[in-house]
Amino acid sequence: MYPNAFHTRLKTASTKIGNSQFGSIAVWCMRSLLAIALIFFASVSATQAQTAEFGDIRGAVIDKKLEKPLVSHPVTLTVHKTDTVETQETTTDEKGNYRFADLLLDPSVHYTVSTVHDDTDYTEKDLVLSTWVPNIEINFDVGAFTDDTAQILVKSYTFIIGPPPPDHPPDGAVTVAEAIGLENLSPLAFRTEHGSERVGVHLTLPNGVEGFQPHLSAALTMNANTNQAVLRTPLPSGESQLGYNYIFHVERDKLDLSRRLNFNTMRFYFFVPEGIGFVPRAKFFGAPKREQIHGTVYLIYESSEHKTFAAGETVDLALNVNMRAAGGALPGQTSDLGQLILIAVAAALTGGFFVAALFKLRAASNTTESDTEDTSTPPDAGWLRKLNSDDREHVRVARLEFITHLDDKYEKQEISERVYKRLRREQTERLTTLLEDQKRGNNA
Repeated sequence: MYPNAFHTRLKTASTKIGNSQFGSIAVWCMRSLLAIALIFFASVSATQAQTAEFGDIRGAVIDKKLEKPLVSHPVTLTVHKTDTVETQETTTDEKGNYRFADLLLDPSVHYTVSTVHDDTDYTEKDLVLSTWVPNIEINFDVGAFTDDTAQILVKSYTFIIGPPPPDHPPDGAVTVAEAIGLENLSPLAFRTEHGSERVGVHLTLPNGVEGFQPHLSAALTMNANTNQAVLRTPLPSGESQLGYNYIFHVERDKLDLSRRLNFNTMRFYFFVPEGIGFVPRAKFFGAPKREQIHGTVYLIYESSEHKTFAAGETVDLALNVNMRAAGGALPGQTSDLGQLILIAVAAALTGGFFVAALFKLRAASNTTESDTEDTSTPPDAGWLRKLNSDDREHVRVARLEFITHLDDKYEKQEISERVYKRLRREQTERLTTLLEDQKRGNNA
Protein backbone atom coordinates (compact mmCIF):
# COMPACT_ATOMS: atom_id res chain seq x y z
CA MET A 1 0.00 0.00 0.00
CA TYR A 2 2.99 2.24 0.06
CA PRO A 3 4.98 3.77 -2.75
CA ASN A 4 6.13 1.12 -5.17
CA ALA A 5 9.62 0.99 -3.68
CA PHE A 6 9.50 -2.73 -3.17
CA HIS A 7 9.94 -4.06 -6.69
CA THR A 8 13.61 -3.73 -7.51
CA ARG A 9 14.26 -4.92 -11.00
CA LEU A 10 17.38 -3.32 -12.41
CA LYS A 11 16.60 -0.48 -14.77
CA THR A 12 18.78 -0.20 -17.85
CA ALA A 13 19.08 3.57 -17.82
CA SER A 14 19.97 3.78 -14.15
CA THR A 15 23.36 2.09 -14.31
CA LYS A 16 26.52 2.41 -16.31
CA ILE A 17 27.61 -1.19 -15.95
CA GLY A 18 26.25 -3.89 -18.21
CA ASN A 19 23.44 -1.64 -19.45
CA SER A 20 22.15 -4.04 -22.09
CA GLN A 21 22.20 -6.94 -19.66
CA PHE A 22 20.12 -5.16 -17.01
CA GLY A 23 17.29 -4.46 -19.40
CA SER A 24 17.37 -7.52 -21.62
CA ILE A 25 18.00 -10.41 -19.22
CA ALA A 26 14.95 -10.84 -17.03
CA VAL A 27 15.68 -14.42 -16.14
CA TRP A 28 18.85 -16.48 -15.79
CA CYS A 29 17.45 -19.86 -16.58
CA MET A 30 16.08 -19.33 -20.08
CA ARG A 31 17.80 -22.51 -21.20
CA SER A 32 15.04 -24.48 -19.54
CA LEU A 33 12.41 -21.71 -19.51
CA LEU A 34 11.77 -19.78 -22.65
CA ALA A 35 8.23 -17.95 -22.62
CA ILE A 36 4.19 -18.32 -22.42
CA ALA A 37 0.90 -19.78 -23.89
CA LEU A 38 -0.75 -19.98 -27.30
CA ILE A 39 -3.97 -20.62 -25.50
CA PHE A 40 -3.41 -17.40 -23.57
CA PHE A 41 -3.17 -15.33 -26.74
CA ALA A 42 -6.39 -16.86 -27.98
CA SER A 43 -8.08 -15.97 -24.70
CA VAL A 44 -6.69 -12.44 -24.90
CA SER A 45 -8.22 -11.97 -28.34
CA ALA A 46 -11.56 -13.21 -27.05
CA THR A 47 -11.34 -10.97 -24.02
CA GLN A 48 -10.53 -7.91 -26.12
CA ALA A 49 -13.55 -8.56 -28.26
CA GLN A 50 -15.85 -8.76 -25.25
CA THR A 51 -14.46 -6.08 -22.96
CA ALA A 52 -15.84 -2.57 -22.57
CA GLU A 53 -13.73 0.52 -23.32
CA PHE A 54 -13.72 1.71 -19.72
CA GLY A 55 -12.65 0.26 -16.40
CA ASP A 56 -12.43 1.30 -12.78
CA ILE A 57 -10.16 1.43 -9.76
CA ARG A 58 -11.79 0.67 -6.45
CA GLY A 59 -10.92 -0.43 -2.94
CA ALA A 60 -11.32 0.30 0.76
CA VAL A 61 -9.55 2.38 3.40
CA ILE A 62 -9.27 0.52 6.70
CA ASP A 63 -7.93 1.88 9.99
CA LYS A 64 -5.90 -1.11 11.16
CA LYS A 65 -5.33 0.38 14.59
CA LEU A 66 -9.07 0.48 15.26
CA GLU A 67 -9.92 -2.36 12.85
CA LYS A 68 -12.72 -0.41 11.21
CA PRO A 69 -13.29 1.34 7.88
CA LEU A 70 -12.67 5.05 7.52
CA VAL A 71 -15.90 6.79 6.51
CA SER A 72 -15.96 9.94 4.32
CA HIS A 73 -12.19 9.72 3.97
CA PRO A 74 -10.72 11.46 0.91
CA VAL A 75 -8.98 9.41 -1.79
CA THR A 76 -7.25 11.01 -4.77
CA LEU A 77 -6.78 9.65 -8.28
CA THR A 78 -4.07 11.16 -10.48
CA VAL A 79 -4.34 10.47 -14.22
CA HIS A 80 -1.02 10.66 -16.06
CA LYS A 81 -1.58 11.13 -19.79
CA THR A 82 1.02 11.79 -22.45
CA ASP A 83 0.78 15.57 -22.24
CA THR A 84 -1.36 16.24 -19.18
CA VAL A 85 -1.86 15.28 -15.56
CA GLU A 86 -5.39 15.35 -14.14
CA THR A 87 -6.72 14.63 -10.66
CA GLN A 88 -10.02 13.37 -9.30
CA GLU A 89 -11.09 13.06 -5.70
CA THR A 90 -13.74 11.01 -3.99
CA THR A 91 -14.59 9.98 -0.44
CA THR A 92 -15.23 6.59 1.09
CA ASP A 93 -18.75 5.39 1.86
CA GLU A 94 -20.07 4.03 5.15
CA LYS A 95 -18.12 0.79 4.59
CA GLY A 96 -14.88 2.56 3.77
CA ASN A 97 -15.17 1.78 0.07
CA TYR A 98 -14.26 4.11 -2.79
CA ARG A 99 -14.44 3.86 -6.59
CA PHE A 100 -13.18 5.77 -9.62
CA ALA A 101 -15.22 4.72 -12.66
CA ASP A 102 -15.17 5.30 -16.43
CA LEU A 103 -11.40 5.17 -16.67
CA LEU A 104 -9.72 4.70 -20.04
CA LEU A 105 -8.32 1.29 -20.93
CA ASP A 106 -5.24 2.81 -22.48
CA PRO A 107 -1.70 1.45 -21.81
CA SER A 108 -0.29 4.96 -22.37
CA VAL A 109 -2.31 6.28 -19.41
CA HIS A 110 -0.99 5.64 -15.91
CA TYR A 111 -3.00 6.07 -12.72
CA THR A 112 -1.94 6.86 -9.16
CA VAL A 113 -4.24 6.35 -6.16
CA SER A 114 -3.35 7.97 -2.86
CA THR A 115 -4.65 8.97 0.52
CA VAL A 116 -3.27 10.60 3.67
CA HIS A 117 -3.82 9.53 7.26
CA ASP A 118 -2.10 10.92 10.36
CA ASP A 119 0.43 12.79 8.20
CA THR A 120 1.48 9.58 6.45
CA ASP A 121 1.09 9.24 2.67
CA TYR A 122 -0.20 5.99 1.22
CA THR A 123 0.25 5.65 -2.53
CA GLU A 124 -0.17 3.09 -5.30
CA LYS A 125 1.30 4.42 -8.52
CA ASP A 126 1.95 3.37 -12.13
CA LEU A 127 -1.37 1.54 -12.42
CA VAL A 128 -2.43 0.67 -15.97
CA LEU A 129 -5.88 -0.47 -17.04
CA SER A 130 -6.23 -2.59 -20.15
CA THR A 131 -8.57 -5.04 -21.81
CA TRP A 132 -6.60 -7.71 -19.92
CA VAL A 133 -7.16 -6.05 -16.56
CA PRO A 134 -9.99 -3.49 -16.75
CA ASN A 135 -10.58 -3.39 -12.98
CA ILE A 136 -8.01 -2.99 -10.21
CA GLU A 137 -8.63 -3.16 -6.47
CA ILE A 138 -6.39 -1.04 -4.25
CA ASN A 139 -6.98 -1.37 -0.51
CA PHE A 140 -5.26 0.93 1.98
CA ASP A 141 -4.56 -0.37 5.50
CA VAL A 142 -3.67 2.75 7.45
CA GLY A 143 -2.93 3.93 10.95
CA ALA A 144 -1.05 1.03 12.55
CA PHE A 145 2.52 -0.22 12.32
CA THR A 146 4.70 -2.79 14.00
CA ASP A 147 8.29 -2.20 15.05
CA ASP A 148 8.96 -5.81 16.07
CA THR A 149 12.13 -6.74 14.17
CA ALA A 150 11.43 -10.43 14.81
CA GLN A 151 8.58 -10.08 12.29
CA ILE A 152 11.05 -9.33 9.48
CA LEU A 153 12.70 -12.27 7.76
CA VAL A 154 15.30 -11.91 5.02
CA LYS A 155 14.60 -14.95 2.86
CA SER A 156 17.41 -14.41 0.37
CA TYR A 157 20.42 -12.13 0.12
CA THR A 158 21.93 -12.30 -3.37
CA PHE A 159 25.25 -10.78 -4.48
CA ILE A 160 26.23 -10.48 -8.13
CA ILE A 161 29.78 -9.49 -9.00
CA GLY A 162 30.63 -7.61 -12.19
CA PRO A 163 33.13 -5.18 -13.67
CA PRO A 164 33.18 -1.48 -12.74
CA PRO A 165 31.67 1.18 -15.02
CA PRO A 166 33.71 1.73 -18.19
CA ASP A 167 34.87 5.18 -17.06
CA HIS A 168 36.11 3.96 -13.67
CA PRO A 169 39.91 3.92 -13.20
CA PRO A 170 41.56 0.45 -13.10
CA ASP A 171 42.15 0.45 -9.36
CA GLY A 172 40.83 -2.99 -8.36
CA ALA A 173 37.18 -1.93 -8.32
CA VAL A 174 34.23 -4.16 -9.12
CA THR A 175 30.51 -3.56 -9.21
CA VAL A 176 28.39 -5.38 -6.66
CA ALA A 177 24.63 -5.72 -7.05
CA GLU A 178 22.57 -6.85 -4.06
CA ALA A 179 19.05 -8.24 -4.26
CA ILE A 180 17.23 -8.79 -0.96
CA GLY A 181 14.00 -10.72 -0.59
CA LEU A 182 12.22 -9.85 2.67
CA GLU A 183 9.03 -10.99 4.29
CA ASN A 184 7.08 -8.99 6.85
CA LEU A 185 5.34 -11.72 8.83
CA SER A 186 3.12 -9.23 10.65
CA PRO A 187 -0.31 -8.22 9.30
CA LEU A 188 0.80 -4.64 9.99
CA ALA A 189 3.28 -2.59 8.02
CA PHE A 190 6.74 -2.45 9.60
CA ARG A 191 8.34 0.83 10.63
CA THR A 192 11.37 1.42 12.82
CA GLU A 193 13.55 4.21 14.15
CA HIS A 194 16.78 5.12 12.39
CA GLY A 195 18.42 8.05 14.13
CA SER A 196 15.79 10.78 14.24
CA GLU A 197 13.78 9.26 11.37
CA ARG A 198 10.99 6.73 11.18
CA VAL A 199 11.78 4.44 8.24
CA GLY A 200 10.71 1.12 6.80
CA VAL A 201 13.93 -0.86 7.10
CA HIS A 202 17.65 -0.17 7.17
CA LEU A 203 20.29 -2.65 6.04
CA THR A 204 23.97 -2.52 6.91
CA LEU A 205 26.39 -2.14 4.01
CA PRO A 206 30.05 -3.20 3.94
CA ASN A 207 32.59 -0.49 4.71
CA GLY A 208 33.89 1.28 1.63
CA VAL A 209 30.78 1.50 -0.57
CA GLU A 210 30.96 4.01 -3.44
CA GLY A 211 28.33 5.16 -5.91
CA PHE A 212 25.27 3.64 -4.23
CA GLN A 213 22.46 3.30 -6.76
CA PRO A 214 19.01 1.89 -5.92
CA HIS A 215 17.05 -0.20 -8.40
CA LEU A 216 13.90 1.67 -9.39
CA SER A 217 13.23 3.05 -5.93
CA ALA A 218 13.58 6.68 -4.99
CA ALA A 219 12.57 5.74 -1.45
CA LEU A 220 15.71 3.60 -1.05
CA THR A 221 18.77 5.68 -0.22
CA MET A 222 22.12 5.34 1.52
CA ASN A 223 22.84 7.08 4.81
CA ALA A 224 26.58 7.73 4.58
CA ASN A 225 26.79 8.62 8.27
CA THR A 226 25.48 5.25 9.42
CA ASN A 227 26.57 3.20 6.38
CA GLN A 228 23.03 1.86 5.94
CA ALA A 229 20.74 1.35 2.96
CA VAL A 230 17.52 2.95 4.14
CA LEU A 231 13.97 2.38 2.87
CA ARG A 232 12.13 5.53 3.90
CA THR A 233 8.61 4.19 3.43
CA PRO A 234 6.95 1.56 5.66
CA LEU A 235 7.49 -2.07 4.69
CA PRO A 236 4.09 -3.64 3.93
CA SER A 237 2.92 -7.00 5.17
CA GLY A 238 4.01 -9.92 3.03
CA GLU A 239 6.95 -10.29 0.68
CA SER A 240 8.94 -7.37 -0.71
CA GLN A 241 12.13 -6.99 -2.68
CA LEU A 242 14.88 -4.41 -2.44
CA GLY A 243 17.91 -3.98 -4.65
CA TYR A 244 20.83 -1.69 -5.31
CA ASN A 245 24.33 -1.72 -6.72
CA TYR A 246 27.56 0.00 -5.78
CA ILE A 247 31.27 0.08 -6.53
CA PHE A 248 33.61 -1.77 -4.20
CA HIS A 249 37.35 -2.44 -4.10
CA VAL A 250 39.46 -5.55 -3.77
CA GLU A 251 41.91 -5.11 -0.88
CA ARG A 252 44.63 -7.51 0.28
CA ASP A 253 43.57 -10.24 -2.11
CA LYS A 254 39.95 -10.31 -1.02
CA LEU A 255 36.63 -8.64 -1.66
CA ASP A 256 35.18 -8.27 1.82
CA LEU A 257 31.41 -7.77 1.78
CA SER A 258 30.95 -8.85 5.41
CA ARG A 259 28.44 -6.95 7.52
CA ARG A 260 26.29 -7.08 10.64
CA LEU A 261 22.77 -8.35 10.03
CA ASN A 262 19.78 -6.31 11.13
CA PHE A 263 17.26 -9.12 10.63
CA ASN A 264 17.12 -12.90 10.77
CA THR A 265 18.36 -14.22 7.44
CA MET A 266 17.84 -17.58 5.75
CA ARG A 267 20.12 -17.80 2.73
CA PHE A 268 22.99 -16.10 0.90
CA TYR A 269 23.89 -16.45 -2.77
CA PHE A 270 26.92 -15.31 -4.78
CA PHE A 271 26.82 -15.11 -8.58
CA VAL A 272 30.39 -14.95 -9.83
CA PRO A 273 31.23 -14.90 -13.55
CA GLU A 274 33.64 -17.73 -14.18
CA GLY A 275 37.10 -16.49 -15.03
CA ILE A 276 37.50 -13.68 -12.46
CA GLY A 277 38.55 -15.95 -9.59
CA PHE A 278 36.44 -14.89 -6.58
CA VAL A 279 35.64 -17.66 -4.09
CA PRO A 280 33.70 -17.26 -0.79
CA ARG A 281 35.95 -18.10 2.11
CA ALA A 282 33.23 -19.01 4.64
CA LYS A 283 32.78 -22.74 5.08
CA PHE A 284 29.00 -22.52 5.05
CA PHE A 285 29.20 -22.01 1.27
CA GLY A 286 29.41 -25.31 -0.54
CA ALA A 287 30.78 -26.13 -3.95
CA PRO A 288 29.35 -23.89 -6.67
CA LYS A 289 26.85 -24.83 -9.30
CA ARG A 290 28.22 -24.12 -12.74
CA GLU A 291 25.69 -22.75 -15.19
CA GLN A 292 26.16 -21.59 -18.76
CA ILE A 293 23.58 -18.94 -19.56
CA HIS A 294 23.52 -17.08 -22.87
CA GLY A 295 27.07 -18.21 -23.60
CA THR A 296 28.37 -17.05 -20.23
CA VAL A 297 29.42 -19.37 -17.43
CA TYR A 298 28.50 -18.48 -13.83
CA LEU A 299 29.59 -20.04 -10.59
CA ILE A 300 26.67 -19.88 -8.16
CA TYR A 301 27.53 -20.28 -4.49
CA GLU A 302 24.71 -20.94 -2.03
CA SER A 303 24.93 -21.00 1.75
CA SER A 304 24.00 -24.27 3.44
CA GLU A 305 20.31 -24.84 4.01
CA HIS A 306 21.19 -26.03 7.50
CA LYS A 307 22.80 -22.70 8.41
CA THR A 308 20.66 -19.70 9.34
CA PHE A 309 21.84 -16.31 10.50
CA ALA A 310 20.46 -14.36 13.45
CA ALA A 311 19.87 -10.63 13.69
CA GLY A 312 22.89 -8.97 15.27
CA GLU A 313 25.31 -11.56 13.88
CA THR A 314 28.29 -10.40 11.82
CA VAL A 315 28.44 -12.75 8.85
CA ASP A 316 31.58 -13.55 6.88
CA LEU A 317 30.86 -12.57 3.28
CA ALA A 318 34.43 -12.16 2.08
CA LEU A 319 35.50 -13.47 -1.31
CA ASN A 320 39.11 -14.55 -1.66
CA VAL A 321 40.92 -13.93 -4.91
CA ASN A 322 41.80 -17.36 -6.30
CA MET A 323 43.69 -17.16 -9.60
CA ARG A 324 43.35 -20.92 -10.07
CA ALA A 325 39.61 -20.37 -10.37
CA ALA A 326 40.14 -17.76 -13.10
CA GLY A 327 40.41 -20.34 -15.87
CA GLY A 328 38.02 -22.90 -17.23
CA ALA A 329 35.94 -20.82 -19.59
CA LEU A 330 34.08 -22.90 -22.12
CA PRO A 331 35.32 -22.96 -25.72
CA GLY A 332 34.07 -19.95 -27.61
CA GLN A 333 33.10 -18.08 -24.42
CA THR A 334 33.54 -14.33 -24.61
CA SER A 335 36.17 -12.79 -22.36
CA ASP A 336 34.42 -9.40 -22.28
CA LEU A 337 33.38 -8.95 -18.66
CA GLY A 338 30.83 -6.45 -19.82
CA GLN A 339 28.87 -9.48 -21.01
CA LEU A 340 29.14 -11.19 -17.63
CA ILE A 341 26.83 -8.93 -15.65
CA LEU A 342 24.16 -9.81 -13.22
CA ILE A 343 21.86 -12.24 -14.94
CA ALA A 344 20.40 -13.32 -11.61
CA VAL A 345 19.34 -9.88 -10.38
CA ALA A 346 16.12 -9.43 -12.30
CA ALA A 347 15.02 -12.95 -11.47
CA ALA A 348 15.85 -12.53 -7.80
CA LEU A 349 13.82 -9.36 -7.68
CA THR A 350 10.65 -10.51 -9.32
CA GLY A 351 9.52 -12.89 -6.64
CA GLY A 352 11.58 -12.73 -3.46
CA PHE A 353 13.62 -15.68 -4.69
CA PHE A 354 14.77 -16.85 -8.12
CA VAL A 355 11.45 -16.92 -9.95
CA ALA A 356 13.12 -17.52 -13.27
CA ALA A 357 15.12 -20.39 -11.82
CA LEU A 358 12.18 -21.67 -9.82
CA PHE A 359 11.81 -24.99 -11.55
CA LYS A 360 15.53 -25.77 -11.80
CA LEU A 361 16.30 -24.86 -8.19
CA ARG A 362 13.33 -26.79 -6.87
CA ALA A 363 14.27 -29.86 -8.85
CA ALA A 364 17.91 -29.66 -7.78
CA SER A 365 17.39 -28.99 -4.09
CA ASN A 366 14.08 -30.82 -3.39
CA THR A 367 12.80 -27.76 -1.57
CA THR A 368 10.66 -27.37 1.51
CA GLU A 369 7.03 -28.30 1.89
CA SER A 370 5.98 -24.65 1.69
CA ASP A 371 7.40 -24.52 -1.85
CA THR A 372 6.01 -27.78 -3.12
CA GLU A 373 2.81 -28.60 -1.27
CA ASP A 374 -0.30 -27.25 -2.95
CA THR A 375 -3.62 -28.90 -2.36
CA SER A 376 -5.40 -26.83 -4.99
CA THR A 377 -5.93 -28.13 -8.51
CA PRO A 378 -3.78 -26.23 -11.06
CA PRO A 379 -6.00 -24.22 -13.42
CA ASP A 380 -4.54 -25.79 -16.58
CA ALA A 381 -4.38 -29.41 -15.41
CA GLY A 382 -7.54 -30.58 -17.18
CA TRP A 383 -7.10 -29.29 -20.72
CA LEU A 384 -3.34 -29.92 -20.73
CA ARG A 385 -3.96 -33.62 -20.44
CA LYS A 386 -5.97 -33.47 -23.68
CA LEU A 387 -3.03 -32.10 -25.68
CA ASN A 388 -0.41 -34.16 -27.44
CA SER A 389 3.28 -33.63 -26.71
CA ASP A 390 3.81 -31.27 -29.68
CA ASP A 391 0.91 -29.05 -28.63
CA ARG A 392 2.18 -28.91 -25.04
CA GLU A 393 5.58 -27.81 -26.31
CA HIS A 394 3.93 -25.00 -28.30
CA VAL A 395 2.08 -23.92 -25.17
CA ARG A 396 5.29 -23.97 -23.14
CA VAL A 397 7.12 -21.74 -25.62
CA ALA A 398 4.20 -19.34 -25.93
CA ARG A 399 3.80 -19.00 -22.17
CA LEU A 400 7.48 -18.30 -21.74
CA GLU A 401 7.42 -15.72 -24.52
CA PHE A 402 4.59 -13.95 -22.81
CA ILE A 403 6.44 -13.90 -19.46
CA THR A 404 9.33 -12.24 -21.28
CA HIS A 405 6.86 -9.80 -22.84
CA LEU A 406 5.50 -8.94 -19.39
CA ASP A 407 9.02 -8.37 -18.05
CA ASP A 408 9.76 -6.03 -20.94
CA LYS A 409 6.52 -4.08 -20.46
CA TYR A 410 7.22 -3.64 -16.75
CA GLU A 411 10.81 -2.63 -17.43
CA LYS A 412 9.52 0.14 -19.72
CA GLN A 413 6.93 1.13 -17.08
CA GLU A 414 4.12 0.35 -19.50
CA ILE A 415 2.30 -1.83 -16.98
CA SER A 416 1.71 -1.31 -13.27
CA GLU A 417 3.52 -3.30 -10.60
CA ARG A 418 0.28 -4.74 -9.26
CA VAL A 419 -0.93 -5.90 -12.68
CA TYR A 420 2.53 -7.16 -13.60
CA LYS A 421 2.84 -9.25 -10.43
CA ARG A 422 -0.66 -10.66 -10.82
CA LEU A 423 -0.20 -11.68 -14.45
CA ARG A 424 3.32 -12.99 -13.96
CA ARG A 425 2.31 -15.06 -10.93
CA GLU A 426 -0.62 -16.52 -12.83
CA GLN A 427 1.46 -17.40 -15.86
CA THR A 428 4.32 -18.80 -13.76
CA GLU A 429 1.87 -21.06 -11.91
CA ARG A 430 0.42 -22.27 -15.21
CA LEU A 431 3.88 -22.83 -16.60
CA THR A 432 4.72 -24.90 -13.51
CA THR A 433 1.65 -27.03 -14.17
CA LEU A 434 2.73 -27.53 -17.77
CA LEU A 435 6.31 -28.48 -16.88
CA GLU A 436 5.12 -30.93 -14.24
CA ASP A 437 2.73 -32.45 -16.79
CA GLN A 438 5.56 -32.78 -19.33
CA LYS A 439 7.81 -34.35 -16.69
CA ARG A 440 5.15 -36.91 -15.83
CA GLY A 441 4.79 -37.69 -19.53
CA ASN A 442 8.53 -38.16 -19.95
CA ASN A 443 8.70 -40.46 -16.94
CA ALA A 444 5.73 -42.53 -18.03
